[in-house]
Amino acid sequence: MFPWFKVLKKNTQNLLSLYVHWPYCKSKCPYCDFNSHINEKIDINKWIASFNNQLCYMKDELIHKNIDFKNLNTIFFGGGTPSLMPIKIIEHILNISDKIFGMSKNIEITLEANPSSSDKNKLINLKKVGINRLSIGVQSLNNKNLKFLGRLHNIKDAQITLENASNLFKNISVDLIYALYGQKLKIWTNELILFLKTNNLHHISLYQLTIEENTQFFNDYKKGLIKLIDNDLAAEFYSTTNDILKEFQFFKYEISNYAKKGFECRHNLNYWNSENWIGIGPGAYGRVWLRNPKVKRIEYKNYTNPKTWLSKNMNKAEFEKIYTLEDEASDIDTLIMGLRLNNGIRISKLKNKLMINSKALEELQNKNIISTKNGILKVNENHSLKLNSIINYLIDV
Repeated sequence: MFPWFKVLKKNTQNLLSLYVHWPYCKSKCPYCDFNSHINEKIDINKWIASFNNQLCYMKDELIHKNIDFKNLNTIFFGGGTPSLMPIKIIEHILNISDKIFGMSKNIEITLEANPSSSDKNKLINLKKVGINRLSIGVQSLNNKNLKFLGRLHNIKDAQITLENASNLFKNISVDLIYALYGQKLKIWTNELILFLKTNNLHHISLYQLTIEENTQFFNDYKKGLIKLIDNDLAAEFYSTTNDILKEFQFFKYEISNYAKKGFECRHNLNYWNSENWIGIGPGAYGRVWLRNPKVKRIEYKNYTNPKTWLSKNMNKAEFEKIYTLEDEASDIDTLIMGLRLNNGIRISKLKNKLMINSKALEELQNKNIISTKNGILKVNENHSLKLNSIINYLIDV
Protein backbone atom coordinates (compact mmCIF):
# COMPACT_ATOMS: atom_id res chain seq x y z
CA MET A 1 0.00 0.00 0.00
CA PHE A 2 1.42 3.36 -1.05
CA PRO A 3 1.49 6.24 1.48
CA TRP A 4 -0.56 8.47 -0.84
CA PHE A 5 -3.41 5.96 -0.68
CA LYS A 6 -4.07 7.03 2.90
CA VAL A 7 -7.43 8.70 2.62
CA LEU A 8 -8.45 12.04 4.00
CA LYS A 9 -12.07 12.35 5.04
CA LYS A 10 -14.77 10.00 3.81
CA ASN A 11 -16.87 11.05 0.82
CA THR A 12 -20.52 11.02 1.91
CA GLN A 13 -21.89 11.07 -1.68
CA ASN A 14 -24.86 13.22 -0.68
CA LEU A 15 -24.99 15.39 -3.81
CA LEU A 16 -27.86 14.66 -6.17
CA SER A 17 -28.34 15.92 -9.73
CA LEU A 18 -31.09 15.49 -12.27
CA TYR A 19 -30.46 15.13 -15.99
CA VAL A 20 -33.40 15.53 -18.39
CA HIS A 21 -32.94 14.43 -22.01
CA TRP A 22 -34.93 15.97 -24.84
CA PRO A 23 -34.26 13.90 -27.97
CA TYR A 24 -35.52 16.17 -30.74
CA CYS A 25 -33.63 18.54 -33.06
CA LYS A 26 -34.56 20.50 -36.16
CA SER A 27 -31.90 18.54 -38.04
CA LYS A 28 -29.20 15.97 -37.30
CA CYS A 29 -25.69 17.45 -37.23
CA PRO A 30 -23.17 15.29 -39.13
CA TYR A 31 -20.71 15.09 -36.20
CA CYS A 32 -23.29 14.28 -33.50
CA ASP A 33 -23.50 10.81 -31.95
CA PHE A 34 -25.90 11.82 -29.17
CA ASN A 35 -29.39 10.39 -28.96
CA SER A 36 -31.08 12.94 -31.22
CA HIS A 37 -33.92 12.64 -33.70
CA ILE A 38 -35.61 14.96 -36.19
CA ASN A 39 -38.34 17.03 -34.54
CA GLU A 40 -41.88 15.68 -34.77
CA LYS A 41 -45.32 16.49 -33.45
CA ILE A 42 -45.79 15.34 -29.84
CA ASP A 43 -48.57 14.97 -27.28
CA ILE A 44 -47.43 17.30 -24.50
CA ASN A 45 -49.59 15.63 -21.83
CA LYS A 46 -48.17 12.18 -22.59
CA TRP A 47 -44.63 13.50 -22.28
CA ILE A 48 -45.45 15.23 -19.01
CA ALA A 49 -46.96 12.02 -17.63
CA SER A 50 -43.90 9.99 -18.65
CA PHE A 51 -41.38 12.40 -17.12
CA ASN A 52 -43.54 12.59 -14.01
CA ASN A 53 -43.67 8.81 -13.65
CA GLN A 54 -39.90 8.49 -13.93
CA LEU A 55 -39.29 11.20 -11.33
CA CYS A 56 -41.69 9.60 -8.85
CA TYR A 57 -40.15 6.18 -9.46
CA MET A 58 -36.65 7.47 -8.78
CA LYS A 59 -37.75 9.17 -5.58
CA ASP A 60 -39.13 5.82 -4.37
CA GLU A 61 -35.87 4.14 -5.39
CA LEU A 62 -33.78 6.56 -3.37
CA ILE A 63 -35.96 6.05 -0.31
CA HIS A 64 -36.07 2.26 -0.72
CA LYS A 65 -32.31 2.04 -1.14
CA ASN A 66 -31.68 4.47 1.71
CA ILE A 67 -29.57 6.74 -0.47
CA ASP A 68 -28.62 9.89 1.40
CA PHE A 69 -28.99 13.26 -0.36
CA LYS A 70 -29.87 16.82 0.52
CA ASN A 71 -32.24 18.08 -2.19
CA LEU A 72 -31.31 18.49 -5.84
CA ASN A 73 -28.24 20.65 -6.25
CA THR A 74 -28.31 20.78 -10.08
CA ILE A 75 -30.70 20.13 -12.97
CA PHE A 76 -29.56 19.92 -16.57
CA PHE A 77 -31.77 19.84 -19.67
CA GLY A 78 -29.67 18.27 -22.45
CA GLY A 79 -30.29 16.82 -25.85
CA GLY A 80 -31.04 16.91 -28.68
CA THR A 81 -32.17 20.50 -28.53
CA PRO A 82 -33.88 21.32 -25.21
CA SER A 83 -34.70 24.85 -26.38
CA LEU A 84 -37.27 23.10 -28.61
CA MET A 85 -39.05 21.70 -25.53
CA PRO A 86 -42.50 23.13 -24.88
CA ILE A 87 -42.32 25.48 -21.91
CA LYS A 88 -45.20 23.59 -20.29
CA ILE A 89 -43.09 20.42 -20.06
CA ILE A 90 -40.06 22.24 -18.64
CA GLU A 91 -42.21 24.00 -16.07
CA HIS A 92 -43.86 20.76 -14.96
CA ILE A 93 -40.53 18.95 -14.57
CA LEU A 94 -39.17 21.76 -12.42
CA ASN A 95 -42.32 21.98 -10.29
CA ILE A 96 -42.62 18.25 -9.63
CA SER A 97 -38.88 17.96 -8.99
CA ASP A 98 -39.07 20.67 -6.36
CA LYS A 99 -42.11 19.03 -4.80
CA ILE A 100 -40.75 15.49 -4.48
CA PHE A 101 -36.97 16.04 -4.15
CA GLY A 102 -36.62 19.62 -2.98
CA MET A 103 -34.10 22.05 -4.41
CA SER A 104 -31.08 23.61 -2.78
CA LYS A 105 -31.29 27.38 -2.35
CA ASN A 106 -28.54 28.01 -4.88
CA ILE A 107 -29.55 25.27 -7.32
CA GLU A 108 -28.01 25.43 -10.80
CA ILE A 109 -30.61 24.80 -13.53
CA THR A 110 -29.06 24.60 -17.00
CA LEU A 111 -30.74 24.31 -20.37
CA GLU A 112 -28.92 23.75 -23.66
CA ALA A 113 -30.09 26.16 -26.35
CA ASN A 114 -29.41 26.56 -30.06
CA PRO A 115 -29.48 29.99 -31.74
CA SER A 116 -31.93 28.61 -34.31
CA SER A 117 -34.54 27.83 -31.63
CA SER A 118 -33.98 30.50 -28.97
CA ASP A 119 -35.74 33.73 -29.85
CA LYS A 120 -36.11 36.46 -27.24
CA ASN A 121 -39.59 35.38 -26.11
CA LYS A 122 -38.42 31.79 -25.61
CA LEU A 123 -35.52 33.00 -23.46
CA ILE A 124 -37.84 35.19 -21.39
CA ASN A 125 -40.17 32.24 -20.76
CA LEU A 126 -37.26 29.95 -19.84
CA LYS A 127 -36.16 32.41 -17.20
CA LYS A 128 -39.72 32.76 -15.88
CA VAL A 129 -40.06 29.02 -15.22
CA GLY A 130 -36.73 28.80 -13.39
CA ILE A 131 -33.84 28.24 -15.82
CA ASN A 132 -30.87 30.18 -14.43
CA ARG A 133 -28.02 28.98 -16.65
CA LEU A 134 -27.92 28.76 -20.45
CA SER A 135 -25.52 26.62 -22.48
CA ILE A 136 -25.62 27.97 -26.03
CA GLY A 137 -24.47 25.81 -28.94
CA VAL A 138 -22.67 28.42 -31.01
CA GLN A 139 -20.20 25.73 -32.22
CA SER A 140 -18.18 27.89 -34.65
CA LEU A 141 -17.20 31.52 -35.10
CA ASN A 142 -17.49 31.79 -38.87
CA ASN A 143 -20.23 30.92 -41.32
CA LYS A 144 -18.11 28.61 -43.48
CA ASN A 145 -17.38 26.27 -40.57
CA LEU A 146 -20.96 26.48 -39.31
CA LYS A 147 -22.15 25.23 -42.69
CA PHE A 148 -19.56 22.41 -42.64
CA LEU A 149 -20.79 21.38 -39.18
CA GLY A 150 -24.38 21.27 -40.41
CA ARG A 151 -25.62 24.07 -38.16
CA LEU A 152 -28.84 25.89 -39.06
CA HIS A 153 -27.76 29.28 -37.69
CA ASN A 154 -25.20 31.83 -38.83
CA ILE A 155 -22.89 34.12 -36.87
CA LYS A 156 -25.47 36.92 -36.82
CA ASP A 157 -28.10 34.57 -35.34
CA ALA A 158 -25.64 33.46 -32.66
CA GLN A 159 -24.75 37.04 -31.77
CA ILE A 160 -28.40 38.07 -31.44
CA THR A 161 -29.07 35.07 -29.17
CA LEU A 162 -26.06 35.90 -27.00
CA GLU A 163 -27.10 39.54 -26.69
CA ASN A 164 -30.65 38.58 -25.69
CA ALA A 165 -29.36 35.99 -23.25
CA SER A 166 -26.92 38.43 -21.65
CA ASN A 167 -29.81 40.77 -20.82
CA LEU A 168 -31.67 37.97 -19.02
CA PHE A 169 -29.19 35.49 -17.52
CA LYS A 170 -26.23 35.91 -15.19
CA ASN A 171 -24.66 32.57 -16.10
CA ILE A 172 -24.04 31.85 -19.78
CA SER A 173 -21.93 29.10 -21.30
CA VAL A 174 -21.00 28.58 -24.93
CA ASP A 175 -20.00 25.41 -26.80
CA LEU A 176 -17.39 25.71 -29.56
CA ILE A 177 -15.80 23.16 -31.90
CA TYR A 178 -12.36 23.99 -33.25
CA ALA A 179 -9.19 22.52 -34.80
CA LEU A 180 -10.99 21.52 -38.00
CA TYR A 181 -9.02 20.27 -40.97
CA GLY A 182 -7.85 23.26 -42.98
CA GLN A 183 -8.61 25.74 -40.19
CA LYS A 184 -5.87 28.37 -39.84
CA LEU A 185 -4.56 28.92 -36.32
CA LYS A 186 -4.20 32.69 -36.78
CA ILE A 187 -7.75 33.05 -38.09
CA TRP A 188 -9.08 30.97 -35.18
CA THR A 189 -7.23 33.01 -32.56
CA ASN A 190 -8.44 36.28 -34.07
CA GLU A 191 -12.02 34.99 -34.11
CA LEU A 192 -11.79 33.79 -30.52
CA ILE A 193 -10.27 37.02 -29.18
CA LEU A 194 -12.94 39.13 -30.88
CA PHE A 195 -15.67 36.79 -29.62
CA LEU A 196 -14.43 37.02 -26.03
CA LYS A 197 -14.16 40.80 -26.22
CA THR A 198 -17.66 41.14 -27.65
CA ASN A 199 -19.62 38.86 -25.32
CA ASN A 200 -20.10 38.65 -21.56
CA LEU A 201 -19.51 34.93 -21.07
CA HIS A 202 -18.98 32.97 -17.86
CA HIS A 203 -18.13 29.51 -19.14
CA ILE A 204 -16.83 27.98 -22.37
CA SER A 205 -16.73 24.35 -23.48
CA LEU A 206 -14.18 23.86 -26.26
CA TYR A 207 -13.97 20.61 -28.19
CA GLN A 208 -11.61 19.64 -30.97
CA LEU A 209 -13.49 17.85 -33.73
CA THR A 210 -13.46 14.07 -33.36
CA ILE A 211 -15.03 11.49 -35.64
CA GLU A 212 -17.59 9.32 -33.84
CA GLU A 213 -19.11 6.11 -35.12
CA ASN A 214 -22.72 6.16 -36.30
CA THR A 215 -22.41 9.72 -37.62
CA GLN A 216 -22.42 11.17 -41.12
CA PHE A 217 -18.87 12.41 -40.58
CA PHE A 218 -17.77 8.85 -39.76
CA ASN A 219 -19.12 7.61 -43.08
CA ASP A 220 -17.56 10.56 -44.90
CA TYR A 221 -14.23 9.98 -43.17
CA LYS A 222 -14.17 6.31 -44.23
CA LYS A 223 -14.81 7.41 -47.81
CA GLY A 224 -11.99 9.97 -47.63
CA LEU A 225 -14.38 12.88 -48.06
CA ILE A 226 -13.20 14.64 -44.88
CA LYS A 227 -9.91 14.66 -43.01
CA LEU A 228 -8.71 15.34 -39.48
CA ILE A 229 -6.14 17.90 -38.47
CA ASP A 230 -2.53 16.84 -37.84
CA ASN A 231 -1.88 15.86 -34.20
CA ASP A 232 0.97 18.33 -33.73
CA LEU A 233 -1.11 21.18 -35.13
CA ALA A 234 -4.05 20.11 -32.94
CA ALA A 235 -1.76 20.35 -29.90
CA GLU A 236 -0.70 23.84 -30.99
CA PHE A 237 -4.37 24.86 -31.33
CA TYR A 238 -4.98 23.53 -27.82
CA SER A 239 -2.07 25.30 -26.11
CA THR A 240 -2.64 28.60 -27.94
CA THR A 241 -6.36 28.52 -27.08
CA ASN A 242 -5.53 27.87 -23.42
CA ASP A 243 -3.24 30.90 -23.38
CA ILE A 244 -5.92 33.17 -24.86
CA LEU A 245 -8.55 32.04 -22.39
CA LYS A 246 -6.17 32.67 -19.49
CA GLU A 247 -5.73 36.25 -20.71
CA PHE A 248 -9.50 36.68 -20.48
CA GLN A 249 -9.61 35.24 -16.91
CA PHE A 250 -11.05 31.88 -17.89
CA PHE A 251 -9.36 29.02 -16.03
CA LYS A 252 -9.36 25.44 -17.26
CA TYR A 253 -10.94 23.24 -14.61
CA GLU A 254 -11.53 20.22 -16.86
CA ILE A 255 -9.80 19.04 -20.01
CA SER A 256 -12.27 20.84 -22.33
CA ASN A 257 -14.02 23.28 -19.99
CA TYR A 258 -13.10 26.80 -18.89
CA ALA A 259 -14.84 29.11 -16.45
CA LYS A 260 -14.63 32.49 -14.80
CA LYS A 261 -14.12 32.20 -11.06
CA GLY A 262 -17.19 30.65 -9.42
CA PHE A 263 -18.87 29.69 -12.71
CA GLU A 264 -17.76 26.07 -13.12
CA CYS A 265 -20.62 23.84 -14.29
CA ARG A 266 -21.64 22.20 -11.01
CA HIS A 267 -23.79 19.64 -12.80
CA ASN A 268 -20.91 18.31 -14.86
CA LEU A 269 -18.66 18.38 -11.80
CA ASN A 270 -21.09 15.91 -10.22
CA TYR A 271 -20.47 13.57 -13.18
CA TRP A 272 -16.72 13.98 -13.15
CA ASN A 273 -16.59 13.50 -9.38
CA SER A 274 -18.77 10.35 -9.62
CA GLU A 275 -21.58 11.64 -7.43
CA ASN A 276 -25.26 10.59 -7.62
CA TRP A 277 -27.52 11.64 -10.46
CA ILE A 278 -30.90 10.71 -11.87
CA GLY A 279 -31.40 10.48 -15.64
CA ILE A 280 -34.85 10.76 -17.20
CA GLY A 281 -35.95 10.92 -20.83
CA PRO A 282 -35.09 8.84 -23.93
CA GLY A 283 -31.52 7.57 -23.81
CA ALA A 284 -30.70 9.18 -20.47
CA TYR A 285 -29.04 7.16 -17.74
CA GLY A 286 -28.48 7.75 -14.05
CA ARG A 287 -26.13 6.37 -11.44
CA VAL A 288 -26.46 6.22 -7.67
CA TRP A 289 -24.30 4.77 -4.93
CA LEU A 290 -25.76 2.05 -2.74
CA ARG A 291 -23.73 1.93 0.50
CA ASN A 292 -25.42 -0.78 2.56
CA PRO A 293 -24.52 -3.55 3.09
CA LYS A 294 -21.72 -3.00 0.52
CA VAL A 295 -20.67 -0.07 -1.60
CA LYS A 296 -22.16 -0.64 -5.05
CA ARG A 297 -23.02 1.64 -7.95
CA ILE A 298 -26.35 1.15 -9.67
CA GLU A 299 -27.12 2.34 -13.19
CA TYR A 300 -30.58 3.13 -14.54
CA LYS A 301 -30.66 3.04 -18.34
CA ASN A 302 -33.56 4.44 -20.37
CA TYR A 303 -34.96 3.24 -23.67
CA THR A 304 -33.28 5.19 -26.47
CA ASN A 305 -36.04 5.46 -29.06
CA PRO A 306 -38.39 8.33 -28.10
CA LYS A 307 -41.57 6.49 -29.09
CA THR A 308 -40.52 3.35 -27.22
CA TRP A 309 -39.59 5.38 -24.15
CA LEU A 310 -42.92 7.20 -24.24
CA SER A 311 -44.99 4.02 -24.57
CA LYS A 312 -43.09 2.34 -21.72
CA ASN A 313 -43.37 5.26 -19.28
CA MET A 314 -46.74 6.82 -20.01
CA ASN A 315 -48.67 4.77 -17.45
CA LYS A 316 -45.86 3.78 -15.10
CA ALA A 317 -42.10 4.18 -15.06
CA GLU A 318 -40.04 1.55 -16.82
CA PHE A 319 -36.30 1.57 -17.51
CA GLU A 320 -34.74 -0.57 -20.20
CA LYS A 321 -32.15 -1.89 -17.77
CA ILE A 322 -31.27 -1.48 -14.09
CA TYR A 323 -28.07 -3.16 -13.02
CA THR A 324 -25.17 -3.05 -10.59
CA LEU A 325 -21.87 -2.03 -12.12
CA GLU A 326 -18.97 -4.41 -11.63
CA ASP A 327 -16.42 -2.99 -9.19
CA GLU A 328 -13.67 -2.89 -11.81
CA ALA A 329 -15.84 -1.10 -14.37
CA SER A 330 -16.98 1.38 -11.74
CA ASP A 331 -13.40 2.09 -10.65
CA ILE A 332 -12.17 2.58 -14.21
CA ASP A 333 -15.02 4.99 -14.94
CA THR A 334 -14.36 6.89 -11.71
CA LEU A 335 -10.65 7.14 -12.55
CA ILE A 336 -11.24 8.29 -16.13
CA MET A 337 -13.78 10.91 -15.13
CA GLY A 338 -11.79 12.18 -12.15
CA LEU A 339 -8.53 12.58 -14.02
CA ARG A 340 -10.26 14.87 -16.51
CA LEU A 341 -10.37 17.47 -13.75
CA ASN A 342 -7.52 19.87 -13.12
CA ASN A 343 -7.95 19.19 -9.40
CA GLY A 344 -7.63 15.46 -10.01
CA ILE A 345 -9.30 12.59 -8.21
CA ARG A 346 -9.38 11.67 -4.55
CA ILE A 347 -8.08 8.11 -4.37
CA SER A 348 -10.65 7.24 -1.71
CA LYS A 349 -13.23 7.06 -4.51
CA LEU A 350 -11.65 3.85 -5.84
CA LYS A 351 -12.70 0.58 -4.26
CA ASN A 352 -9.59 -1.24 -5.46
CA LYS A 353 -6.76 1.24 -5.12
CA LEU A 354 -4.24 -1.37 -6.23
CA MET A 355 -5.72 -1.27 -9.74
CA ILE A 356 -3.13 1.47 -10.33
CA ASN A 357 0.18 -0.13 -11.26
CA SER A 358 2.84 1.04 -8.80
CA LYS A 359 5.73 0.94 -11.29
CA ALA A 360 3.77 2.90 -13.89
CA LEU A 361 2.76 5.40 -11.22
CA GLU A 362 6.35 5.91 -10.10
CA GLU A 363 7.57 6.32 -13.67
CA LEU A 364 4.93 8.93 -14.53
CA GLN A 365 5.65 10.80 -11.30
CA ASN A 366 9.37 10.88 -12.07
CA LYS A 367 8.61 12.30 -15.51
CA ASN A 368 6.34 14.94 -13.89
CA ILE A 369 3.40 13.71 -15.96
CA ILE A 370 1.21 13.03 -12.94
CA SER A 371 1.40 14.11 -9.31
CA THR A 372 0.11 12.71 -6.03
CA LYS A 373 -0.42 14.74 -2.90
CA ASN A 374 -2.71 14.41 0.13
CA GLY A 375 -4.51 11.42 -1.37
CA ILE A 376 -5.19 13.16 -4.68
CA LEU A 377 -3.98 11.92 -8.06
CA LYS A 378 -3.93 14.32 -10.99
CA VAL A 379 -2.49 14.70 -14.46
CA ASN A 380 -0.25 17.74 -14.72
CA GLU A 381 -1.65 20.41 -17.01
CA ASN A 382 0.87 20.17 -19.84
CA HIS A 383 0.05 16.49 -20.33
CA SER A 384 -3.77 16.59 -20.28
CA LEU A 385 -3.99 15.93 -24.04
CA LYS A 386 -2.41 12.52 -23.40
CA LEU A 387 -5.02 11.58 -20.79
CA ASN A 388 -6.27 8.38 -22.46
CA SER A 389 -2.74 7.03 -22.92
CA ILE A 390 -1.84 7.91 -19.33
CA ILE A 391 -4.85 6.08 -17.91
CA ASN A 392 -4.21 3.01 -20.05
CA TYR A 393 -0.60 2.94 -18.88
CA LEU A 394 -1.58 3.29 -15.23
CA ILE A 395 -3.98 0.38 -15.20
CA ASP A 396 -2.72 -1.94 -17.98
CA VAL A 397 1.05 -2.19 -17.44
